[in-house]
Amino acid sequence: MSSKNEIWSVCNKSGDFSFIMNSFGVTASTARLLINRGKTTREDIREYLYPDESMLYPQNGIRNLTEAADVIDKKLSSHSRVRVIGDYDADGIMSTFILTDALNRIGAEADFYIPDRLKDGYGLNPAMIDMAADAGVDLIITCDNGIAATEAALKAKEKGITLVVTDHHELPEMLPEADVIVDPKHPDDTYPCKNICGAVVAAKLAAELLERRGLVQKGTGSLKYLEFMAIATICDVVPMESENRTIASLGLKILNERYLSLKGNRTDLNKGLKALIDVCEIKGKISDYTIGFVIGPCLNATGRLDLASTAMRLLTSKNEEEALGLARECKELNEARKDMTLKETEKAFDMLDSISDLDRVLVVELPECHESLAGIIAGRIREKYLRPAFVLTKGKEGMKGSGRSIPGYNMFEEMQKCADLFTKFGGHPMAAGLSLPEESVKTFRKRMNENCTLTEDDMKKKVLLDAKAAVSCFDEKGIEELDLFSPFGQGNPAPIFGDTNVSLLRLRRIGKNNNWLKMTVRDSRGAVSEAVCFKDADEVIKNIEEKYGPAQVELAFAGGNTDIKLNISYVPEINEYNGARSIQMKIQGFLF
Repeated sequence: MSSKNEIWSVCNKSGDFSFIMNSFGVTASTARLLINRGKTTREDIREYLYPDESMLYPQNGIRNLTEAADVIDKKLSSHSRVRVIGDYDADGIMSTFILTDALNRIGAEADFYIPDRLKDGYGLNPAMIDMAADAGVDLIITCDNGIAATEAALKAKEKGITLVVTDHHELPEMLPEADVIVDPKHPDDTYPCKNICGAVVAAKLAAELLERRGLVQKGTGSLKYLEFMAIATICDVVPMESENRTIASLGLKILNERYLSLKGNRTDLNKGLKALIDVCEIKGKISDYTIGFVIGPCLNATGRLDLASTAMRLLTSKNEEEALGLARECKELNEARKDMTLKETEKAFDMLDSISDLDRVLVVELPECHESLAGIIAGRIREKYLRPAFVLTKGKEGMKGSGRSIPGYNMFEEMQKCADLFTKFGGHPMAAGLSLPEESVKTFRKRMNENCTLTEDDMKKKVLLDAKAAVSCFDEKGIEELDLFSPFGQGNPAPIFGDTNVSLLRLRRIGKNNNWLKMTVRDSRGAVSEAVCFKDADEVIKNIEEKYGPAQVELAFAGGNTDIKLNISYVPEINEYNGARSIQMKIQGFLF
């Protein structure tokens, strides 16, 4: 947030503004945003602004998907017992729900198993195969996992259990000997959107099974699960491009039109999902933010602090009272998770703030921290200190941890240089998990930093502004059109603008804990407006004081005429208060 940690640049792509404005009836700021995102042709712009069901790709485009359905059909014709094995995060939960629901709809004798994070670890393992065999299961279908389950696949073969793997993760060097593997990341797969999440893969298979039996119209099977696919797509932070953005957009539309406004038949709503929306007291509009920071965390909390099967019981509930009780349980688990996370995050910050010369790769030991929180805390450390971070907790057999990276630092590749230190590790460029002996922690920290080639500029936040513009440049129509660019995510960032030499006229603290700021400012065009800042008020004030002195800050709080000039990155928004509407800035950052 401070000038020392940010590098700003402005996106200056050229294009035919008049063509876009005249063809689609949009403002100049919207035309600028479309050009910045590479949307310049009539067809590209139409698809981007108005995604519809015709833009979803057919399921048979995924390699081996029809073969997987063939294997499942053959097993079901002999009345095989089926078990769906998923994962304990939101994507895994949604994947498991979708496949289990579809199998039950086609008359299969199907149950599910979601691993216990602490007891089972991640993904399909040999013990789960033994459990399935003991229960008389002779067909296992994985979702959101399984692509690396080589030992489990051998055990399945040994037990005579048919194994169908559906996954979306990167392929390891050695694939499991499953009967069928469905993973769009396979190099031979030509599916147009290879970055779909596990729940979308599961929904495409579910669609094939439902359509074959005439339970849904041909080509529409996956539409039945759009809201669940959207939740998983947003929560799994896959690129918000191509089919992913279409799924997220259409799913959010269903959530808003059916679950919030309650239009149509109440029987077409999932009672568990409706209960969770009600318990979380979601009002107004369900957005990608609502899913990512309200709904998703409640689902994820079940797999972090309890069992993800709680979330499955919620989604499969047919009774409204039962669903409300389970939704409250999910919310309470998330509240407990937030409290635990805050406590351990503050502990990590205290440790790091006491170090005068931070490592370029941070390795923080929090022995008493619940291991399921390590990744969240590592992400918060990365955000504050703008460098790769690992958080290690004490497990039954040594230390376990999670890492979160920054752009330009391939965490998984760097960890491979220290592979001899780990008892287990895996991941991708931006995130990783690991286990290692306690006595290897110091060596791990030392070697990761010795191998690190990050420069000072690499460890600064890169802010790409859509335009340098004063907030008074915007009218209400232009601000309302910003909604057309959502849902936001990787590959489709929220629009952001910048203004320089903004005069600070008044400053005051707001929020329950006085930890946010409200400002009255004069923008670079001389217009006076309001601005809100939901950043750490103490840090913002400290940065202003460093440049202008405490007396100027005191004057700003008193509403005096200050000399303070601010460079602000912001999103324009409409503020409604006591029936009046005004345009204000929602501040994203400062460059002092």
